[in-house]
Amino acid sequence: MNWRLPNAISVLALLLAAGAPAFAQSTAQSDPKGAETQASDTRQAPQVVYTTPPKMSVAKLKIGESEACEVRGNVTFTLTAANYNDTVSGTLVFTIPEEARKKIADASGEPLTSIPASVAQKDVAASFRKGTSCPEVSLEIGATEFDVAGAKLSFDRVVVNVIETHEEVPQHFCVWARQINANRQRRGVIASLNRLITVEP
Repeated sequence: MNWRLPNAISVLALLLAAGAPAFAQSTAQSDPKGAETQASDTRQAPQVVYTTPPKMSVAKLKIGESEACEVRGNVTFTLTAANYNDTVSGTLVFTIPEEARKKIADASGEPLTSIPASVAQKDVAASFRKGTSCPEVSLEIGATEFDVAGAKLSFDRVVVNVIETHEEVPQHFCVWARQINANRQRRGVIASLNRLITVEP
């Protein structure tokens, strides 16, 4: 009896060692949902940061009590979300011309180096202009105001354009605009666009 116990333990250890790989494979097969979820997350991970091409826009610059003057600069719009009410959310950026920066610096008493070359506003909503379509989809943003070292930069409205190319984001906008104009269902293209885009860190 005494010699059988060590032999039995040895046999049991060998069986456990041999069965470990099979157990691991069985565990992996018994949890396909976890593997599928991981693959799905990888497959659906956002991958594109999309910013509209720079477009000239006119802002009114108001410094203190002085009369507002016009400032021309470039605006861009970086997409962060497509919404089911046919709007898009994003970050609006206005590049401040050198001349305007000097005016702001003089009026505020701040050094020119402290006046930013551009200002940004997050969570801005843009809507499709009526009847817009490719090759140039126009998005309109309502009245917007930036604060720059105490000066006010304001826009009555801003228009940015999504230019048709072979890239996926502009193609989504072409489809979306066509579906709006035809009064067709567009939840699918909106959901697809949201899976495609990502936001810069």
